[in-house]
Amino acid sequence: MDRSLKLSEKLFCLAVNPKNGGIFLNASSTLAMTLTGSVFLELMNKQVISIENGVVHLINPTVQNDEIYDFFLHRIRERAKDRKLRTWISRFNVRGRKIQKHFIRTLVRKNVIRTEERRILFIPYEKVFIMDRELVEKIRMEVENTFLRRSETTDEALILAAMVEQTSLLSRIFPDRARRKEARRFLKSLPQTQIIKAVREAIQMMHAAVFAATS
Repeated sequence: MDRSLKLSEKLFCLAVNPKNGGIFLNASSTLAMTLTGSVFLELMNKQVISIENGVVHLINPTVQNDEIYDFFLHRIRERAKDRKLRTWISRFNVRGRKIQKHFIRTLVRKNVIRTEERRILFIPYEKVFIMDRELVEKIRMEVENTFLRRSETTDEALILAAMVEQTSLLSRIFPDRARRKEARRFLKSLPQTQIIKAVREAIQMMHAAVFAATS
């Protein structure tokens, strides 16, 4: 069985509470956006899509035989017109529950997480739990080492660290507040990719819409 995890799968695992299960509350509102950004980066690296001036272009329309990738690509193929990356991230955000279900199924098959059926006011839902704690702790340590510059960093490691911060998961890596501030300073010193910029803009737009609706 292939136990290797994609960038987006690592991010999802870090969003699961290792003690009590379920998605961390502070990560729940932005997880779909950061997962989407991570998947788009993976598709770009696989030369399935290209991103030019913030616009996504489909360059390889073939089926990828990957549940997560094909969920995203199916919707991209349906659109005859190329769209901005920020627009796609915002559109996929409203499908956050479906996105999470695809990640859950994939990670259950890899024996990294497990699920239990729970109910809230007679409404059933699946609660996720970390099954391979050693593997997920290794991922957490890799992110910590990236922030602390303890090891040679790859592009993927830097992107994962940035996505962790955008998903409000820095406290998962650094319980200490001073370390979190240091980690944010480290990220600000790095050049920002189109993916990170688009994710940040989409999150800002979401917060602005929520503020406008409640004011």
